[in-house]
Amino acid sequence: MWTSAITSNKRRALGYGLLPALILLGNLIGCSMPLPDRAERMTHGYVYYFDGAGGGGLIGNWAGGVKQGLLDAGYAGAGEIVHWNTGMGVVPDQDATVEYKRGKAADCAREIRQYARENPGAPITLMGLSAGTAVAVFTLEALPPDCQVDNVVLLGASIAANYDLTRALQRVRGRLYVFTSERDAVLAYMVPMAGTADRQQGVDSAGLRGFQIPLRGSTDTRAQYAKLVHIRWKPEFASAGNLGGHVDTVKAPFVQQYIAPLIMAGMAKQSSTLSMSGKIVNPDFKRWSRFGRGAWVRFEGEQLVDGRPQPARVTARLVSHHEDRLIVERTYETVGGDHSSTPRVHQFLIEAMIDPGEHPLTSPAARTSDLPTESIAIMGKTYTCRGRATRATGTFPEYGSDVDAKVFECDALPGGIAKVQLRSRQGGRPFEFRGQVVAFDTRGS
Repeated sequence: MWTSAITSNKRRALGYGLLPALILLGNLIGCSMPLPDRAERMTHGYVYYFDGAGGGGLIGNWAGGVKQGLLDAGYAGAGEIVHWNTGMGVVPDQDATVEYKRGKAADCAREIRQYARENPGAPITLMGLSAGTAVAVFTLEALPPDCQVDNVVLLGASIAANYDLTRALQRVRGRLYVFTSERDAVLAYMVPMAGTADRQQGVDSAGLRGFQIPLRGSTDTRAQYAKLVHIRWKPEFASAGNLGGHVDTVKAPFVQQYIAPLIMAGMAKQSSTLSMSGKIVNPDFKRWSRFGRGAWVRFEGEQLVDGRPQPARVTARLVSHHEDRLIVERTYETVGGDHSSTPRVHQFLIEAMIDPGEHPLTSPAARTSDLPTESIAIMGKTYTCRGRATRATGTFPEYGSDVDAKVFECDALPGGIAKVQLRSRQGGRPFEFRGQVVAFDTRGS
């Protein structure tokens, strides 16, 4: 388990291969950041990771990218590899009987119950890869109804697509995310010969195209399946190392950009519940929360990096909507001439309540003033937009440090901003972006 208190320097000396089953995830938050004690890390949340067939060992495992990606995203909780594997290799793990896998799942369920008792309110996440997804599902089924986990993430799932998830979903408080890819050659060609991880023959794996809701399912089944979220492979994932292959989802950059925000969103609810003292409504949450999942807005303009202008396009899309947090996916492109580049996609967690100092518009150090309204034409229609200027010293995660900005707001647009001029320092370098909305869609999915 990731439970030993090993410092960052020792981690680099030992290397990745020997650590995944030994290190407490919260101990690896970086070389310079002060590390909290183990008891505190445990209260921030826990990830139970079920490795794929042939993995799960001290040396042979797929967990290195998971661990590093969560750390790079700033995950502050703890986690462990669940030791369900036979230790005999890929085929014995995949072919292990359902009874064997349910036995290992029952062991893990007992650990989860103990953790929940000792850390009430701490978010619990289950994450499974390939054959490990079946053991993760069996673990959910082994939990009592009053012991729920916050979220589940299934990657390269080799459990059958027609497996009935009703009982498992009853133990999920939030969402069960399934990353799928029809480019996964292991699921497309090898699993059909070997059988699925839940020992079915002649059926698709869920990791190809997703789970199928049971025919003639009950009202409760339909309600439970509303928690299921399929995230299908798309070309933008390639920039984070995910080309659609069987284990591409556990590469560190992909975990950091696409999986960690889902897990950390579950932590947002806990933190807001534990203490609201001194917190205020996040302006970004207020502007986005009026719209449904799938709403998007596109800016075009120019960014200056070290004084060099680059034509730029930024598309922001609301991909997850909860009452206490949102996830917005932003795609960044430099366009035109010699500046064209591969799009970069990042996801951002937007909490409903924040400390005032976390946002340049609400920071006590900010100087804010109103600007004259401005008429801005977007998609053939003119919008009257409110203007506001702000200067804020300090560092703000999404905006950089020492922010100097002018924004023109319009409630009709997803995100609420029609035009922006932003100057700050990012990574110690001067940065500037000037742009306005050229297209948007308010229809949620």
